[in-house]
Amino acid sequence: MGGLALAVRLVDRMNRWVGTAVALLILVLAGVIVYEVTLRYAFSAPTTWGTEISTYLFATYVLLGGGFAMLNGDHVRMDVFFARFSPRGQSGLDLLTAPFALLYCYVLFFEGGAMVAEAMASGRRTSTDLSLLLWPWQMALPVGVGMLTLQIFANLARDIVRFTTGRELA
Repeated sequence: MGGLALAVRLVDRMNRWVGTAVALLILVLAGVIVYEVTLRYAFSAPTTWGTEISTYLFATYVLLGGGFAMLNGDHVRMDVFFARFSPRGQSGLDLLTAPFALLYCYVLFFEGGAMVAEAMASGRRTSTDLSLLLWPWQMALPVGVGMLTLQIFANLARDIVRFTTGRELA
C-alpha cells in the first residue's frame, strides 16, 4: 500500500497547495471590488472593467477550489444522516456516492474542455470593452474539475481501505 498512500498524499498536497494559492485570489478580488466601489460611489467614476474582472476572478476561485474543498470535507452532504454512522459506515456511504460525483466530473471535464477548445479555435472574446480572450478564464473549469476528480479518487482509496480493513490508509 506504500505506492497508493504516496499517490494519495501527492494528490492531497497538490490540492492543498493550489487551494491555498487560489485563496490568495480572494485578496485580489477584494482589492478590485473595493477599488470599483470607491470609484463608483466616492467619485462617481466607475470603471468599465471592475465588474467583469471581479466575475472572472470569482469564477476562477470557485472552480479551482473544488479539490481543496473535497480534501477538507467542505462539500455538501447530509451530515445529519452521515454523522450517525461509524467511520467505516461513512466510508461505505462515500463508496456508494462516489460514482455519481465521478459522473458529474466526467461531464464537466469533457464539456468544459470542448468549450475551451472552441474558444481557443475561434479566438472568442468577451463582448465588453476589455474584449478579453475567454479561453484562459474558461480553462479553470477543466483544470478545477480535473483536480476535484483526482481528490475524489484519493478519497475513494481512503474509503476502500477504511471500509475493507477498518484502518486508515497510512
